[in-house]
Amino acid sequence: MTIFAELGLNPIIQANVKRLGYQTPTDIQQKSIGAVLSGTDTYAIAPTGTGKTAAYLLPLLQELSQSDHSADQIRPIRALVLVPTRDLAQQLEETIADYGKDLKLRTITLFGGIRIESQVKRFKRGADIIVSTPRRLMDLLKAKAFSLDQMQHFVMDEADRLVSMGIMPELSKIMAAMPSKKQMILFSATDSKALIKFSQEHQTNKKVIKAANHQPALEMIFHTMYRCSRKDKTATLFNLLETFNGERVLLFTRTKNDVDLLTERLNQRGFSSQGIHNEIPQKKRLERLNGFKNKQFNVLVATDIASRGIDIDDLYYVINYDLPVNCNDYIHRVGRTARVSASKMVKLKQPKSQQIESKKTESKQSKSKCSKSKSSSALFSGKKIKGSQVLGHAFSLVSPEQERLVEKIIKAVGKDIKLERNPFNTRQKK
Repeated sequence: MTIFAELGLNPIIQANVKRLGYQTPTDIQQKSIGAVLSGTDTYAIAPTGTGKTAAYLLPLLQELSQSDHSADQIRPIRALVLVPTRDLAQQLEETIADYGKDLKLRTITLFGGIRIESQVKRFKRGADIIVSTPRRLMDLLKAKAFSLDQMQHFVMDEADRLVSMGIMPELSKIMAAMPSKKQMILFSATDSKALIKFSQEHQTNKKVIKAANHQPALEMIFHTMYRCSRKDKTATLFNLLETFNGERVLLFTRTKNDVDLLTERLNQRGFSSQGIHNEIPQKKRLERLNGFKNKQFNVLVATDIASRGIDIDDLYYVINYDLPVNCNDYIHRVGRTARVSASKMVKLKQPKSQQIESKKTESKQSKSKCSKSKSSSALFSGKKIKGSQVLGHAFSLVSPEQERLVEKIIKAVGKDIKLERNPFNTRQKK
């Protein structure tokens, strides 16, 4: 069994990962850490929940710590990590602080929604690492707040999303501001033609790394899909939430208007909920996300802004009020659950005991204690969730116009997911 010490990481980083509860490196970490340490361009694909962030951050922090610039009047910027969303940028800043404790590195995180003047001031002493969203980085480059001419490492996290955001002109300008000789690291949960083309154009002598095909996060999640007309979705959602006995639920919908409307309806119905989407100020979004993590309320309603790179420990339930158009977005959404072992590689624990009852009279016969992993209630159409390693349950409310998406999602997930009748709607025919 490989341990972190065998991957060439220094004692400080080894101590940090041990303190964070990491036991053994995941497949992508075993394959990537050495490649990043070697300085070669790296193209890495690994499923969500497999520890991609540590796979590039641990060796990157080690490389940067080899040269101590803490005494410099202005530190040279030697690493840039580009991410698609503000929320991921902020989470990454926290992760760097955890992984890099006692390494004497300085990180500045940049994103929109904050006055640009306040961010310009932060560069008076420079930084070792910048974590940024693309457009805010461009704004600050135009303002000549800093220079990238000493850049050594350029990382694109969630690279598939970055190359599909319609920001290729910005990406080209960002790379033009860096030295031609630098290490370029692309990490993504999913491959795409656009990402492959981008890599071919900008990476040289790269190391291509692909983690094992199985997706551990998905393997630990039970998937349930209900046929549900659009007019019945809200009532079905209320009934479904009532079966969860107040446990936290991450609820995904497509638009910001749906987020606002559903949050209002949920609170009117007596559920404790808050919402996040792009037009909510970043400070408030962060407060709500932290409030949800700290169990200050039970239901977080979100657009796909919350589907990538956000870790919420011990979250069991995800609900898709609407299916996403892209099957990869479904994988990212449901991957927010089952994060305990996936993110920290700790020993899987038996899920909490809980009885989930449906509105059907058949559920009255099921009054014995039942674990989440062995539920046989009518809510699951009589099927049992197999094994003790089920750490999450994803529900989807599928309206007729969305049924065409189900087959693609089933193929992407690699599981036989049955589109079932709505157990909360007695009018619906079998």
